Amino acid sequence: MSILNILYQSNDYYGPITGVSMTSLMENNKDIDFINFFVLDDKISDENKQKMETVCKQYGRPITFVNTDKILKTLKDLKVAPFKGTYTTYFKLFALNDLPVENSRILQLDGDTIVDGSLKGLCDTDLKGYVCAATYDCTMNSYKQMIDIPLTDKYYNCGVLLVNQNEWRNYKCQDKIVEHLSKVRNGYYTVDQDIINVLFRDRIKYLSLTYNFNSGFYIYGIKESLKMYDLKPEYYSTYEEIEKVMKSPKLIHCMGAMTGRPWEQDSIHPQNKIFDHYRALSPWKNHEKVKVKRKLIFKIQRALYQMLPRALYIPLHRIGQRHYLSNMNQSVQKASRN
Repeated sequence: MSILNILYQSNDYYGPITGVSMTSLMENNKDIDFINFFVLDDKISDENKQKMETVCKQYGRPITFVNTDKILKTLKDLKVAPFKGTYTTYFKLFALNDLPVENSRILQLDGDTIVDGSLKGLCDTDLKGYVCAATYDCTMNSYKQMIDIPLTDKYYNCGVLLVNQNEWRNYKCQDKIVEHLSKVRNGYYTVDQDIINVLFRDRIKYLSLTYNFNSGFYIYGIKESLKMYDLKPEYYSTYEEIEKVMKSPKLIHCMGAMTGRPWEQDSIHPQNKIFDHYRALSPWKNHEKVKVKRKLIFKIQRALYQMLPRALYIPLHRIGQRHYLSNMNQSVQKASRN
């Protein structure tokens, strides 16, 4: 018997986006016996909740909305600063321990993911001895030094986490997170992802890229991305694996870039078409895409991306990204001390 317990976290802005992700998952996994949805509710509107319930009922899958008031109080007591005005992205760190699942396996997904294939292989992935499984993150390698992770260590993307709840509890992950936030550092730029990597990277199992494929490889190209972020095979996936998975990944993570994102009105994102396909199958098919007021720097970056040859654009982007990450990390550290 195959069972997948799915955990999302969402506020109302991400409600329609998360709903499309849920729709794509159910559409491509009708052969899984039981799929149980849990949504950490950060003030999702009744309208979006009803639509989530409608699409889950359509596919015969149960959904539970989890109240997050207690988690929010914990974060505020720890004096954790919100990320882009919200605490939503922190919620999973404090929900995994007590989520009432039928087995000890939880697949946590960010709302900006599109499932385009079967996830049945995750139902029996061996997690013995690991708190979770995840893919490597495609970010500037130098960023690891900014958060005291050695350059040669692995750094994982936490937008898709296959969690072993038993091991998460046994290793007292939640207690370690609380202790770290209260005594060491209560703020990071990539928030939950940094915390999980800082504390648990030695207890994370590698998960194939097919279950969390970074859309940046479509935006920039494989060789260009590896060069831009200084990613080596010793601590990232190989060119050959990326090239193979890129043809037909089971799950695509729609990362932000100067392309915009698929749910935005002016998006030139390579995943626009596939997002629109699943959106058309969902209760949000008539929902207006988000109109984003772009800053001048974004407009300049997009113009450079569209006009310059990749050989010129990639070095410029690399310099800009490194500067941006350094500034953001310093800003978060300063805020956490106040």
